[in-house]
Amino acid sequence: MGNRGISYDKAKDFVELVEKKLQEGYVPYGSGTNKRGALSVAIEEIGLAPGTAHHRMITCQKKYRPINWDLYVERDPISETSATEQAFDLPEFPDDDIEVTEILDHLEKRFDKKINRETAQHWFPVKIKSDEPIGLAVIGDPHLGSHCNIKLLRQHIGVLSNTPGMMAVNIGDTADNWGRLIHLYAEDDMSRPTERRLARWFLSEAGIPWILWLHGNHDTMHSEFSTYLKSENIAQVPMIDWRAKFKLVFPSGEVKIDAAHNHKGTSVYNPLHGQKRAALWNENADIFVAGHHHTWAIQHEELDDGNVVHLARARGYKWLDEYAVRNNFNRDEFGATILFVIDPTTDHPVRRITAFADLEEGAEFLTWKRRNIA
Repeated sequence: MGNRGISYDKAKDFVELVEKKLQEGYVPYGSGTNKRGALSVAIEEIGLAPGTAHHRMITCQKKYRPINWDLYVERDPISETSATEQAFDLPEFPDDDIEVTEILDHLEKRFDKKINRETAQHWFPVKIKSDEPIGLAVIGDPHLGSHCNIKLLRQHIGVLSNTPGMMAVNIGDTADNWGRLIHLYAEDDMSRPTERRLARWFLSEAGIPWILWLHGNHDTMHSEFSTYLKSENIAQVPMIDWRAKFKLVFPSGEVKIDAAHNHKGTSVYNPLHGQKRAALWNENADIFVAGHHHTWAIQHEELDDGNVVHLARARGYKWLDEYAVRNNFNRDEFGATILFVIDPTTDHPVRRITAFADLEEGAEFLTWKRRNIA
């Protein structure tokens, strides 16, 4: 059987490269000196493994032209019989993989694409077409299913879809999506296919004016769920894991929002500890908002540098929570969605952003603001 694994050009080019290195003054392999050998230098130059290099030289000798091994080695680099005629020929099979250089090229391109995407997502702009006041509704963890306060959620969706100037952020944990806790489906009347059907409705059919979806810890418990959400994202709403930094860009200026499923840092005394920590130690923003804990809070504060920040946590819609009961967590009754009414026509740092834990009251205030601005 012929040697099909190496082309004539590859074998010939390698042998000629070794000969060139010998002419440049490099010594034969195994010469017993401290000087670098021609064979080693050639191997390094084209990135071959030593075994592959020897294989190419033997293949060239057996298939294409004789090799005078004395030019390359003072002793046979393979074995005493490797360069002599054998009584049999072993088959050589083509490689089943692409060249390492091609793999590296591919990885380099993938890395560049990921870096470009990461850069584009950092403070990505959402362009608002007018300077009319708008409402930014940060919807707390929905946990769509039998433990979700569906009545309240549907009531709030009605407010969001029927109030001009509204736009919404899903702070994450759209469904329970049990992964390692998959046995909990057996204690519920909610199946995984039903969860996905509700998620599709929430994303595409409920009439909510989405500008951002975050993926929380439940959304990634079973990785198939986040992949499913992206496949159903017909409107191309930005979907980002855990945390997003973006800005609402009005004709007259911008408002920066740092939204996370949760910011790092907790305190039993302050439900907004993580948001305050982010405001002090991270990049400047006007709003720092999260969910995750199934509690709510709102705080406006002027920092030492003079920046006024608005900190908030949305409670979400999971009302029946055995984990919270076992750990003696309080069940908050308000703040499921936090609404920020933003008036870009004023530079006053306090009046520019007003936060509401009552969505209906905030919607009324937004309607009044838009009517008076007009």
